Amino acid sequence: MPKRVLIVDDDPSILNLLENCLCKKYLVSLARDGEEALKKALETWPDLVITDVMMPKKNGFELCNELRFHSQLCDVPIIMLTALGRDEDKLQGFRMGADDFVVKPFSPADLKERVDRLLERTTRAREAKAPSGAALPPWEAHVEIPRGRISTGIKKVDTLLGGGLPISSNILLIGPMGSGKSSFCRSFIVEGLRGYEPSLFVVVDDNPALVKEKMNNLLARPPLDFYETNRLLALVDASSWASGLERIPGGQTLDSFQEINHLARAIADAGLELGQNPIAKRGGRRVIDSISSLFAHFELAVIQGFLSNLIRASTTHGGVTTVLTLEEGIVEEKLINNVEYFFDGVFETRKEGGNLLLRVASMKWFQVSDQWIRL
Repeated sequence: MPKRVLIVDDDPSILNLLENCLCKKYLVSLARDGEEALKKALETWPDLVITDVMMPKKNGFELCNELRFHSQLCDVPIIMLTALGRDEDKLQGFRMGADDFVVKPFSPADLKERVDRLLERTTRAREAKAPSGAALPPWEAHVEIPRGRISTGIKKVDTLLGGGLPISSNILLIGPMGSGKSSFCRSFIVEGLRGYEPSLFVVVDDNPALVKEKMNNLLARPPLDFYETNRLLALVDASSWASGLERIPGGQTLDSFQEINHLARAIADAGLELGQNPIAKRGGRRVIDSISSLFAHFELAVIQGFLSNLIRASTTHGGVTTVLTLEEGIVEEKLINNVEYFFDGVFETRKEGGNLLLRVASMKWFQVSDQWIRL
């Protein structure tokens, strides 16, 4: 059976153009405003919605938001079609749940290609779901994230934690090189960006350009630059201090800082831009990957002071959830023991037989199974 497409626009010429463009392949229904569109959606149960933004009675943003909160229509892909081309307008559309944003004037062929691609993607996703009655492993089932928690970006880990990480918690992620720590951090930040949470990534022991590339691959759309432009992502490039790498565009470089407070200041300045500060209190996420280099350059008491200030800011800045990584085998165990108590939880990773494994070694505020799971 052909897929159903609902087109919403108060301009009859646009409705006519899009109907002629799509009717040969899809069952098309039309609406002239958001109110009529919502009624049509409940009557026809569309597989995809194309909506204008500026319309009488109910605009496209409001329509998008209502569809996303409807239990039977929340997964319907939505393309916003509008003359509003500013980044702020696109950001508003994505916040409301739009999957794509097309600016007028547009190419009908390009729009049709976007419709085809979105419907193919959602069809594949539905077909990939387990058939009715089939038992899913607990970590493959839907994970409900309760109030006061945030998703790590990895379903299995969220399930292990009973619904994600507590907001404003500080997690130490320990493991040998190549055991999945950086991959976890990227997933954690990307999950935040998908929810438009302010996200700060401090790159110490990696190539910042490679980190950006890998996060872009996870995000797909919109690209990472979109979040940087809209002050939702800040990248602090501390790699030049750690390994002599050159600065990359868009990163704040710490070329040769002599004292640990230079790093603290760079993190604070980047957080200020994101609203992670005592005034704006926008909360969000932070990653420092990794703090291993600090142990090679600073005394334990200095590191403890740095961590204490960083962790105290988690609450005062509106509930910032932070993940810091540490290389196992590079830092002495007794030094690790002297900083673990700062953290709300300690996660461990390892590589075994080609598989990346993770376990929750400890959580301060609730009990968690310490079983190893495959990432």
